[in-house]
Amino acid sequence: MILITKDNVSSFIEYYHNLHDSYITNVSYDIKLSKIELAINVFWSGKPILNKEKYYETNSTKLKMIFSNIEKCNIKEIFSWNYINDAFIKYINIKNKDYICFANDESDPLIYIVCDKIEYEELK
Repeated sequence: MILITKDNVSSFIEYYHNLHDSYITNVSYDIKLSKIELAINVFWSGKPILNKEKYYETNSTKLKMIFSNIEKCNIKEIFSWNYINDAFIKYINIKNKDYICFANDESDPLIYIVCDKIEYEELK
């Protein structure tokens, strides 16, 4: 698992193209451990390659993201057609403590998680 930090959050966002066109396939809660796990089908990752037919190969992949020590969480009903347009992943400060915030959209999120840490890994 790779930890998202203040130093690598922008490279994560850039590498996965703000999770644009990606969608959440599974949400698992562990209330006792204050942990949420997301499975995400990522459509764009890395550098897209223009093939000989003049179409971009998007390097789709699957991500597992684990959110630990949840401070705030709001998850609305998510359907298979609810694609992520532009994910919001930033460090925020609440009551003089830094947290990392993840939302599938900045203005009207279906999922909004504020926690101590986010770890991720690609599933092949």
